[in-house]
Amino acid sequence: TEEFLQKPWIHRYAYCWVSLFMIRMKYYFAWKNAEGATNIWYAGFEGFDDKGEPKGWEYSNNVDIIEFETAPNLKTLSAAWNKKTANWLGRYVYMRTGGSLFATYGMSAFWHGFYPGYYMFFLSVPMLTVCERLGKKKISPKFSPKKWSLYGIVTIVVTSIAVEYMILAFQLLAFDWAYAGYKSHYFFGHIGAVIFYLVVSNMPSPKKKAE
Repeated sequence: TEEFLQKPWIHRYAYCWVSLFMIRMKYYFAWKNAEGATNIWYAGFEGFDDKGEPKGWEYSNNVDIIEFETAPNLKTLSAAWNKKTANWLGRYVYMRTGGSLFATYGMSAFWHGFYPGYYMFFLSVPMLTVCERLGKKKISPKFSPKKWSLYGIVTIVVTSIAVEYMILAFQLLAFDWAYAGYKSHYFFGHIGAVIFYLVVSNMPSPKKKAE
């Protein structure tokens, strides 16, 4: 509403972040209940290894909640959400199109439906993926690889902020609503991705350590 758009930007973004977090709860509830229903009759059990030890229950696991909420990068985040669909997209679209991000995310958008918001979101994600790969190549080697190091925490926060911005279009569905949503945040996710790419791509790659 116009009244909401008059509020300070930090208030608007915080409201969106919390709202999107709460929306995810329905997915967590559904997937974890389905996982429990599957495991109660051992359909999710992976069997035993050569030593007679249980392998686990991954057959029925479709989301890793903590891993998703604390993902330090988009790759980890995508792998932790709707895992079976992500696996299918990786095998039958990403690999078969020579690693095309637009084909993979475009198929995901098509699978969800025909609302413009789906395509605005999924076709924006490759921007973040390209920036992430560039950052891993030129920035990450200079810092600790540990997830909960200072650098790791920064990547978790940045990933969350960027993804929560991008996914607005997915939830708003209609083009005018999605566009208004991005505009209300000054398109910072898209503009930030372009600036990051232009700046970091001109940085020298760190030298590999001698083995």
